[in-house]
Amino acid sequence: MLLVVLSPPVEGVGDPDPRATGPAGQHLAGGQVRAVPRRTRRVKVFRFLVEAAVLAGGGLFVVSRAGDTANVAATFDRLHWHWLFVSVAAEVGSITALSWLQQRLLRVGDLPVGVRDLVPVTMASNAVAQSLPGGTLFAEGYAFRQYQRLGASRVLGIWAELSAGALASAALAAVAVAGAAVEGPGLRLKLLPGLAVVLAGALVAAALFRRAPLLSDLISRLSRRLERRVPAGLLAHLHSAQESTTQMEKFRPSKRLWLLCLAAAAINWGLDAVVLTMGLLTVGGPVPWRGLLLCYAAAQLLVELPLTPGGLGLVEGGLVEVLIRFHVPASRATAGTLMYRAVSYWLLLVIGWVAVGFLTYRNRRTDRHAAAASERVNT
Repeated sequence: MLLVVLSPPVEGVGDPDPRATGPAGQHLAGGQVRAVPRRTRRVKVFRFLVEAAVLAGGGLFVVSRAGDTANVAATFDRLHWHWLFVSVAAEVGSITALSWLQQRLLRVGDLPVGVRDLVPVTMASNAVAQSLPGGTLFAEGYAFRQYQRLGASRVLGIWAELSAGALASAALAAVAVAGAAVEGPGLRLKLLPGLAVVLAGALVAAALFRRAPLLSDLISRLSRRLERRVPAGLLAHLHSAQESTTQMEKFRPSKRLWLLCLAAAAINWGLDAVVLTMGLLTVGGPVPWRGLLLCYAAAQLLVELPLTPGGLGLVEGGLVEVLIRFHVPASRATAGTLMYRAVSYWLLLVIGWVAVGFLTYRNRRTDRHAAAASERVNT
């Protein structure tokens, strides 16, 4: 499932650009081609080697922790298919909850958009996020462009993306706090204080986007204090952020709507955690009920590490290890993790790229119709 983080959308990600492009996706005027710097090539090679090492290491770790691979294979011969269907239904509900959240935020800016319009955008942006290391930033840029296609202004699109990110982060922190609270006293005492601080910070960040003037004033004060202490480039970014937040002052969602959006974000995570539960039940494994939310929150943090696409290898290895520590047999933990990832990662990835194709086709068709209508008016 897509985790939206607090980062500004990347414009230009998504629809094809009619300008000529050089190597590494460079947009060049007049079709000119510019050579890729050697440093860029070295960084790409190094990144590829790191990703390959992480994937290989994750695979070897899962195999070593799984024990006898024959036991894991035998687990898949006795699947409880009805739990798998429940798993898929829960993932559909998770995507719908996230789309509803985005719809309510966009409607704050009087954009008449429905959940049906946003489900393909959610699926497509999730596929972008899961296909690249650190892909969440690119996914936000893609979603931002699709919001503009639906009629959102630049300011509304940025505000909706950042607000959704703040609410999603706060909801995930709440899931982790709930997991620590229901766990035994040993882990509870170790984890709960730190997680409570994270939750408080996430809730404050979400509240600031509900009252943009407070955020604008905070950035303004920070800019004045750092005016002579930081590089001019960073100061320019702070001034730009202040201008953007000033323009967001017209978006004033009610407290009730904000709480409903926070609840929708929690439902999004909760239903995705149900997918993990169903994955374990599908392979006949025991469910560590008291540690389930902690296992799930740990997996979501691994997803966001910008090392491999969608945390591939990291999530599998980390989740297997955590489940084993909560007394799930190694073979069942491995099989359950693979079932969870089959639905929450691979299935959504395939459907998401189908949604990318659908949106690209629809946008190009809309552009052709608009161009034809413009030609008729001009003639």
